Amino acid sequence: MHHNLAMILRRVNLPCLTTLLAGLLISQGTALAQVSPEAAEGVRGETSEQVSRTTRTQSLSERAAGISGIVYGDVLASPDDPTLNLAYVKGLIAKGNVQLAAATTERILLQYPEADDVRLLYAILLYRMDVLDEASVQLDILEMHKPSGAIKAEIARYRDLIKQRLNPLKRTAAISLGMHFDSNRNTYPDNDTFLIGDNRFVLPDGEVDDWGRIAIGSFQIAKDTGKQNLQQVFGDMAFLYDDQVEVDALDVNALLVNTGFLYRTVYGDLLPSVHASWIELDNKKYSRDYAVSLRGQRPMFQSKIQAFMEITAGWRKHNNTSALLFADEQDGNYQRIEMGGSQQFNATTSGRLTLAYNSVDADEAYEGYDGFDVSLNVTKILPRGTFLLASASFEKQYYDGNDPFVSFRTREDRDWQVDLTYGVPVGTIAGLFGENPAGPEPLRQIMLNLTAAYDNSHSNIPNYQYDNFRGQFMFNRAWDF
Repeated sequence: MHHNLAMILRRVNLPCLTTLLAGLLISQGTALAQVSPEAAEGVRGETSEQVSRTTRTQSLSERAAGISGIVYGDVLASPDDPTLNLAYVKGLIAKGNVQLAAATTERILLQYPEADDVRLLYAILLYRMDVLDEASVQLDILEMHKPSGAIKAEIARYRDLIKQRLNPLKRTAAISLGMHFDSNRNTYPDNDTFLIGDNRFVLPDGEVDDWGRIAIGSFQIAKDTGKQNLQQVFGDMAFLYDDQVEVDALDVNALLVNTGFLYRTVYGDLLPSVHASWIELDNKKYSRDYAVSLRGQRPMFQSKIQAFMEITAGWRKHNNTSALLFADEQDGNYQRIEMGGSQQFNATTSGRLTLAYNSVDADEAYEGYDGFDVSLNVTKILPRGTFLLASASFEKQYYDGNDPFVSFRTREDRDWQVDLTYGVPVGTIAGLFGENPAGPEPLRQIMLNLTAAYDNSHSNIPNYQYDNFRGQFMFNRAWDF
C-alpha cells in the first residue's frame, strides 16, 4: 500500500506541485516508495503466523497417520487375526477414534502379551488419552521384556513426555531461521500509476524484488495452578528479525509479548490476555502497540467443533522517521471482534474458520477504516512426519474519509491472501540416503517448512493496488523443558 509520496507532498502548495513532483519522481521517487506505513502493520500478523506455524509443526510431526480400509466387520470375521486387528487399530487412529483403538489394542495384548510393538502402541494411545499412570505401567512392562534399541528409545521418549505433562510448569523455546523472496517487496502499484489530486502520474521505476534473511526466537511458559476454575497462567514472547538485501527501509525488528490466564466455567473457557508489541524499521523506532483481549471457547455440536469468540481493543503509536515523515497520522485506537470454530475431521485432517470485524480509529480519517474479513485454515498430516498447512483469507476495508491530496474518492480495498506450507523433518530427508528412514536422531527434531504465498490488494485508488508473490523456507527447532 503506497502513499508515502502523497504524504510527503500533502503540505505542498499546489502551484509548485508539478515542479517539485517532477524532481522527486526523478531523484527520489523509488527510494521514497520503497517503504509505506501500512507495510509495518503486516509485521504483527506475519510474526504471529510464523510463531504459530513453528509451534504447530512440532505437534504435527508427532501425530500418526494410520492404515485405512479395514472395517469392524472384517475384525468380527477373523477376531484372532493379530495383523488384521492391528490394521484396524491404525485405521481407527487415522479416524481419530483413540478410545476404540486403545480397547482393540488391549484385546490383542491379551492374546499376544509378548508383542512389544503392540504394547508400545497401547502405551502411546493411553498417553494420548491422558491416562498417564496406566501408560507408565505399560512402559514398565516393556522395559522388563528388554526390547530392541528402537523400542527402548521410544520408551525413553514417552517417559520424558509423561514427565513433562505431569509437570505443572511447562516451558518451550523455539528458533526458526530461513529466507524469503518477494516479487514486489516495495508493494509497487499495478501499472506504475499514482494519483495525486486525482491526476495520474507514472513513476520511472517499478516493482523491486528482494530477498530477506529472517530469524524468529520465541519462548512460552505456562503454569497449572491446580485450582478448579483458575487453571493456568501463561505468557509468551517472540522476536522477529528480517533483514532485506535491497530494500533496507523495510528491515524489521519486532518484539511481541503476551500474557494471560485460563479460567474454566460451566459455560466454557475464558482467556483474558494482555498484549504488547514494538516494531523498528531500518533500526529506527516505528510503532508500539498495547492491547487487551478476552477470548471465550467451548465445544459444541457434541464436541465436534471447538467454537470461540474473541474481543480485542488496543492503541497504537507511531514515530515519524526520515523515510516516514507523517507516520503519526496512523496513531489511534483499534478494535477487533472475531468468531469461528475449529474441527478435527480425523486424526490427519483439521480445519479452522474465522469471521472478524476490524475497526481502526486513526488521527486522520483517511487512515482509519472499518473492515470485515474471513479466513480458512486446513491442516493435513502426511506419512513420515510430513504435513501441509493451507490458508486463504479475504478482507474488505471501508475507509473513514478521503485524502484530498490523493483523491476526492474515499478509499475502498479488497485484500486476498493465500498460502501453502509443506513441512518435513530434516531427518526424513536424510533418511532417503541412509538405512534408517527416520534419519539421524539429531535431525528428526528439525523441521523444514517450504511456503508459497500470494497477496493481492485491489483498491478503487490505484496507489494502493498491487500484488506480491512470496517464496520462503524456514528451519524450525523447539525444546520443551
